[in-house]
Amino acid sequence: MTVEFMIRFLEKEEYFLTIPLFEACFGSDPGFMRDYYGDEAHPGDVFNGRIAVKEEDGRIVSMVHLKPVTAVYRKDAGGELKLPVTYIMGVSTLPDLRHRGYMDEVMGFVMDALQSEGAGWCFLIAVNKDIYRHLGFVYDWKLSDRELELLYADDGLEDATACVLCDMEMKVPDEIRDCK
Repeated sequence: MTVEFMIRFLEKEEYFLTIPLFEACFGSDPGFMRDYYGDEAHPGDVFNGRIAVKEEDGRIVSMVHLKPVTAVYRKDAGGELKLPVTYIMGVSTLPDLRHRGYMDEVMGFVMDALQSEGAGWCFLIAVNKDIYRHLGFVYDWKLSDRELELLYADDGLEDATACVLCDMEMKVPDEIRDCK
C-alpha cells in the first residue's frame, strides 16, 4: 500500500478542516475557538493569515498557521518604524504521528515560502523553544503584556523566538539590524 503525502497551503474555504487537529493538540476553549476560527457566517482571526499543512492520504496530519503582524520598533530619537513580519502559530502534528519529522517538513515549506516572498524574519512563541533551535529560531525576547494578548500567548508563555530568513543587512534599516 502506497501512502500519498502532500505539503501545501490550504485555500481559505478549507481552514475549518484544521479544527480537529487544532483541538487534538491545543484543546477546545470555546471562547478562543469562537474568536480564532469563528464560523462560516463570521470567520475568525485565522482567516487573516495562511495555513500550511501536511496531508497523508488527504487527511491533515500536521500544520502551521501564519499570521501577518506588524513589528513596531521604537527609535532612540523618538518615533517608530513599522515592518511586516509573520507570526508562526498552531504548529502541530497529530499526537500518534509525532517524532516522524512532519513538523520539520511543514516548517521548512513555510520558511522557504516566506523567504521566497522576501520576508526578513519570522517568529513564534513555544512551550519549548529548543524544539525550534535547529530551524534557526535563536533570537529570543520577552513579550510585553499587550503583545501577549494580541498574539494569543498561552498563560505562562512570555518569550518569543525569531528566525532570520535573509541577509538582515539587505532587508532591515540600520536602526534595527541588531534586534534580538
